[in-house]
Amino acid sequence: MLHTAFTVAFYGFLRCGEFTIRKSKSFDCNNDLCISDVLFYSHYVILHLKQSKTDLFRIGVDIQLHKLNHDFCPFKALHDYLIFRKTMFKFQNDSALFIDGSGKALEREFFINKLKHLLGICEYNPHSFNGHSFRIGAATTAGKSNIEDHLIKTLGRWNSNSYCRYIRTSKNVIKRARQKLSS
Repeated sequence: MLHTAFTVAFYGFLRCGEFTIRKSKSFDCNNDLCISDVLFYSHYVILHLKQSKTDLFRIGVDIQLHKLNHDFCPFKALHDYLIFRKTMFKFQNDSALFIDGSGKALEREFFINKLKHLLGICEYNPHSFNGHSFRIGAATTAGKSNIEDHLIKTLGRWNSNSYCRYIRTSKNVIKRARQKLSS
């Protein structure tokens, strides 16, 4: 589940609150991400968010997650997760998409604690990461990959240029830019 949540959060430029909930008891299939919000097509999957921070009228937004020739493929991760999920837990269309090991809807605190724990194991500073890290990482990776600004804005569903605050620029990149200025 964590692999899938991490992969989908990154490629979907998701905010933590778009795929987790505060408390599992408060899960509401009318507002929160459900199994029925995932639609598979031959080469991509649609993840339907019923509500989002920039969706002021709460009409929902569809996010396309394509098949990728990569170890971290959101299409494959969701596909494999749902097959596994079907064998382990009650599977209803109005059930939470992401659930913990006990079958409860994925809570934000649980998700962030697991993320920090895994980062610590990998010898990263877990205090440098939070629930927005996948969104920040996706924007930063898109910037480093020279994806055009308007596409970064579209992928992240930003209505303004605030996406620029998410792109982290390394000291070496800044140094090279300053060196170019002097030449």
